[in-house]
Amino acid sequence: MYRAFSYGMVLFWVLVQQTCLFCARWACDDLSGEKKPLAPFCAAQAILFLIVSTLAVGDIADWIPRLHEHANNSPSMVWQFICTVMLALDGGLIAYAWRFYRLHALKGKLPKDTALTLFVAWGTVCLLLYGAYFLPALSTAVRHSLNLWEWEYICLFYFRIVNTCYLVLEGAMGFVAFSLWRNLRKEGALDARS
Repeated sequence: MYRAFSYGMVLFWVLVQQTCLFCARWACDDLSGEKKPLAPFCAAQAILFLIVSTLAVGDIADWIPRLHEHANNSPSMVWQFICTVMLALDGGLIAYAWRFYRLHALKGKLPKDTALTLFVAWGTVCLLLYGAYFLPALSTAVRHSLNLWEWEYICLFYFRIVNTCYLVLEGAMGFVAFSLWRNLRKEGALDARS
């Protein structure tokens, strides 16, 4: 029951991140005056959510082979993959938040839209990190017959790497939000004087 509940919560959070990402993309397009089609972006997000949901259900229902039987999610490669996807989505949010800040700060001089490129590049880096970590880890675990606790420590170390990246990204998001707030405050002060 715990595993199903925690997967339900993580899928809900993925959906929240994707909704925020959609809103950020829409807001950037609206602020820039560009009307890019949102349908391909939404379709890609829907496919990603379907993949992640299918993997979660497969892990809970034991359709996906496991290295060890476990009662919690931390030794699950699917769980670690979903955490990696969430890290990628967080990077996308920062890319669009930075674009939003630049659109507001540069008023009228539209900067080149690199948010989607940055999002895809960051997502690729996250997936490469997952593969680069778990391919040798899985090979080592099988070759040396690591027990559940040893495998869990390997997974927890990866989780710490992902959490460290989260802290850096959240710090970057805080910087962008503070910069935007500062600009809006200056703008409000100028409007009050007029």
